[in-house]
Amino acid sequence: MNNRRNLSLLLGLFIVLAMLVILTNQEPETADMPQPTAAETAEPLPEGSLLRVFTDLTVLDIQAIRLEDLTAGQELTLARDTNGRWTAPDLEGELDTEAASNIARTLVLLPYARSINIVPDTRFEDYGLAPRPQLLFQILKMDGASHAIAVGNLSEAGHSYYSVVDERDEIYQLERGAVDFLKNLISARPIRLTN
Repeated sequence: MNNRRNLSLLLGLFIVLAMLVILTNQEPETADMPQPTAAETAEPLPEGSLLRVFTDLTVLDIQAIRLEDLTAGQELTLARDTNGRWTAPDLEGELDTEAASNIARTLVLLPYARSINIVPDTRFEDYGLAPRPQLLFQILKMDGASHAIAVGNLSEAGHSYYSVVDERDEIYQLERGAVDFLKNLISARPIRLTN
């Protein structure tokens, strides 16, 4: 009789634990989560609300990178060698591979806060994207696919740059820090000075 009682208690405890596991492993409802909007909003977004331009891109996906400052006529090209190490075929000196990795990470994590729908009467000149952008970032992936990011003017608030990505139908407001970091490395080459 005592064994049956212990067995009943253990069975009840098992059922309670199984219910707790089921409840904690359930996926949250997506209806409650805020969805990114394609229209520009007037009020600032709360901190931590940045989105990635390339949600499925990883550093290991990248074969080569080309950064161009079209207004200054400068460019930086990085490529991986057969061993996967970063090289700078157009530069003399020893490449700072940590800086090259940081460039790749910045492009992978390239953040934006909002975007604006491109409509038939969108004037790209208003965003500094026509007749030509100020900056052009290109990514060549290991599988042969590529991405292009054209960067125009700073926004009115000065916190982001207007840009178009690939053939998407949005103008992105890229965070200024990431774009300025990439822009600075075009002119200040990531080369270690050796004596």
